[in-house]
Amino acid sequence: MLSYPAVLKIIDEAVFTPVYLFYGEEKYLQEELVAHLTASFLGSEAEFGREKIEGSALSLQDIISKLSETGLFASRRLLIVDNPPYLVPAIKNDENDPEEGRPGHKFAEKDDAELLESYLEQLGSALPENILVFMAPRVDRRRRFYKIIDKIGVAVECSPLKGEALADWIRKKAASLNKKIERLALERLLWAGEQNLYYLSGELEKYSVYLGDDQEIITADVVDQLFTGDIQGDIFKLADAVAGGRLVKAQDLLELLLRRREKPLQIFFMLVRHYRLLLQAHCLLKEGIPPADFAAALEVHPFAARKLREQAENCSGTVLEDVIIALQETDLQIKTGRIEPAQALRLILSRIDFLQSTAGSSAS
Repeated sequence: MLSYPAVLKIIDEAVFTPVYLFYGEEKYLQEELVAHLTASFLGSEAEFGREKIEGSALSLQDIISKLSETGLFASRRLLIVDNPPYLVPAIKNDENDPEEGRPGHKFAEKDDAELLESYLEQLGSALPENILVFMAPRVDRRRRFYKIIDKIGVAVECSPLKGEALADWIRKKAASLNKKIERLALERLLWAGEQNLYYLSGELEKYSVYLGDDQEIITADVVDQLFTGDIQGDIFKLADAVAGGRLVKAQDLLELLLRRREKPLQIFFMLVRHYRLLLQAHCLLKEGIPPADFAAALEVHPFAARKLREQAENCSGTVLEDVIIALQETDLQIKTGRIEPAQALRLILSRIDFLQSTAGSSAS
């Protein structure tokens, strides 16, 4: 099994195999691989040479026969089979087949595997004239069908991207739009916690249109102006405002979040999480932990760790403990129905401001 970046590179170099399997939770990556395969393998014939069908619509025998059909307007064919039934994990404890999940299951799996293997062996090692692509959200890698694809063709697991893998994807996506993204802007996107590639792709395309042809760099200012749904970033801004004694600013940010129809409970629990992390950061500072180790110790992104460290430097440990106790009391009031979450948020901001202003904001 090859990695997504490795297969993408091989496809772009026009090295092909007769069968591919793209599977996993990240549908966007599967579609991206198919798009690159379409462009590299079919070129100008993509409109007529590519076809996508539902896996349950045809038997494997019919699919292979369909793949071999001669096209009128394309010399090559790329047939994409979505959600093929012969790759999914078996359902256990079916009343008709307690071992494998459905009657005839073992025979069907064996027949499909043998049919695929026979088809691929007939093709030999020659460059493929037609390509078969299977796409699935999950597969059973113990199945013979999977093992044949992994041995003779290419199988790629498309898992959600995180950390540097996600950062690298964002850079490449920006490059495909003829843009570069500065590190601080990249960190803004990573800290937002939005890992949906469809969403991030749309954001980057929006920045590209906004900048036009004259500006090449996506800056942090552009992200701050245009990014939507950055609730974690807004929580940081809100906490910054409260810690800095700017209660009115914090209240304005809260009302903006509520007008944006963010869930009050989500805002509250993210505020709780923020102050817990802030107390941990304060303790790390007292212990003399190097700044470079904060991200690992707090288990957050380096950008978030830096912001937390900066805030913790201007906070009192005693006040942070008092704030967390106040948040716990508010949590109990919400859970027992004594106060609505939105109103609880408004009141807790005033209480946090009072605790900080009466005790002082210098670190203890």
